[in-house]
Amino acid sequence: MHSISVIIIAKNESANIVGCIQSAQLISSNIIVADSGSTDNTVLLAKQYGATVIPTEWKGYGPTRNFAANQATHDWIFALDADERITPALAHAIGLLNLTNPNTVYGCRRSSFLMQHQVKYGEWGRDKVFRLYHKHCAHWNTAIVHENLAMEAHVSKQLIDGNLLHYTMANMAEYHTKTLVYAKLSAEKYAIENKRSSLIKRYVSPLFSFVQNYLFRLGFLDGKAGWVIAYTSAKYVYLKYHYLHQLYKK
Repeated sequence: MHSISVIIIAKNESANIVGCIQSAQLISSNIIVADSGSTDNTVLLAKQYGATVIPTEWKGYGPTRNFAANQATHDWIFALDADERITPALAHAIGLLNLTNPNTVYGCRRSSFLMQHQVKYGEWGRDKVFRLYHKHCAHWNTAIVHENLAMEAHVSKQLIDGNLLHYTMANMAEYHTKTLVYAKLSAEKYAIENKRSSLIKRYVSPLFSFVQNYLFRLGFLDGKAGWVIAYTSAKYVYLKYHYLHQLYKK
């Protein structure tokens, strides 16, 4: 097993944390859970299953990941969300890596589930994430939402075999809530970047998003789930520009 630390950011993830930690143990014995004030059994369960729990105030997605990485024993870091699972195939691919060169960030494909349905097409079916990195050559940026790894100019990316499983939404109420939250966060991010909300962005972009994900990216092949995802993605696009417009009006 390589000298890799796994970092997990969590708050009230008692339904997910055990499965997440167990999958992380396929590649590491040093698992850090940065907990931002859980009021359920997340902390207790994480400790019971061998993770090191470090309480922290919520700093934002990227900064909280960076905080967790700084507490890790090893320089190589795998960043994992509580609703994700490392598959045996991905663990095997990581085990075959030669981690002597810190100047590479490794990624994999991610298979997402809408409730019990594995999504194979549309926007979610194209998902790739880069999560394995050397903490002295890459770090997470401070974007309010949709954070990414910021890398030195000489650092390259490499996609490896295997995939993550992403149990993203347990029910439609959760999906609706997350859509609203991420739309508002994206609007705040765009405002910071001085992006504008035109009529085209508010009314044409959502339609294009639906057509692209449901038709061009074959989302219809996922049946009802494909329709729901394409519709909700279009709604998200509308809402983030709507909220951005509201911010400028204020």
